[in-house]
Amino acid sequence: IFAPLSKHEPSAIWMFVAYVIANAVVLILMFKEFLALNEGFDKELWKKMVAYGLPILIMGMAGMINETLDRILLKHLTDNQFLAEQQVGIYNANYKLSIIITLFIQAFKMGAEPFFFSHANQENAALTYARVMKYFMIVCATIFVGVLLYLDIFKYFIGKDYWEGLEVVPILLMANVFLGAYYNLSVWYKLTDKTALGARVSFAGAAITLILNWLWIPKFGYVGSAWATLICYFSMAVISYVLGQKYYPVPYPMRKMTAYLALAMTVYLVSLMLKENLSFTPSVFLFFNTILFSFYLFLIYKMEEKDLRVLFVKK
Repeated sequence: IFAPLSKHEPSAIWMFVAYVIANAVVLILMFKEFLALNEGFDKELWKKMVAYGLPILIMGMAGMINETLDRILLKHLTDNQFLAEQQVGIYNANYKLSIIITLFIQAFKMGAEPFFFSHANQENAALTYARVMKYFMIVCATIFVGVLLYLDIFKYFIGKDYWEGLEVVPILLMANVFLGAYYNLSVWYKLTDKTALGARVSFAGAAITLILNWLWIPKFGYVGSAWATLICYFSMAVISYVLGQKYYPVPYPMRKMTAYLALAMTVYLVSLMLKENLSFTPSVFLFFNTILFSFYLFLIYKMEEKDLRVLFVKK
């Protein structure tokens, strides 16, 4: 990244310089606050902070591997360089169609972690976490089936040149569902200060990403990368659930959450069968998909009707 800057080849070093300047400005603006800290250096507190925070930093690195390594390996494990660039472009474009779930997950994370910590000492904290997880999975499953039923509309956001890769969209959407599940299930290592163990889960996911991409990209191209992403996040969610039940048991409604995902997948498969076996015009097909989506929402409501009534009565 420290290559010389030229008119035709911008150097990434300026991104680094921008970050340095931005952080330097923050330090200058906060200088008075730093001077006001007159309690001295607490060595024991520092050790606790490092023990808790360092594994989280490492987890961030593992997370970057899971998010970006597939694109890098697609370039290097595909023999034809032109084909490699083409595959990366198609994969990146279709990955964007799963961003709706990603945006929801990011928004959820911003509010969920403070919520989890603030309720940690309450008597029914575990039940609260279980309920949050259940409704989180309902929303994710709804986004999953909603995007796929209206994929003929969403695909116009990426352009016709990339439509040949639409087959990976269901895989990547489900992968992001399990990524969101993992973020929910990982509350145990933060509340029990076992972040080092949580880091191992992240690195297990990174190892799965590396191995499966290495094995499958030469055979299946970007489709192999999509399946590797799904298996990685699914494995991380399962491992985190098992460890969580050991160190911080939460009565997650696993049967119900599995039913929601199965229902979403079933509705999508029914739509797919209709599309492949009946000669619908695009508008008629979207009409039938709207009926399917309405039916899905109705079933979800009936499954949750009792809990929703109790929730609203309490309010």
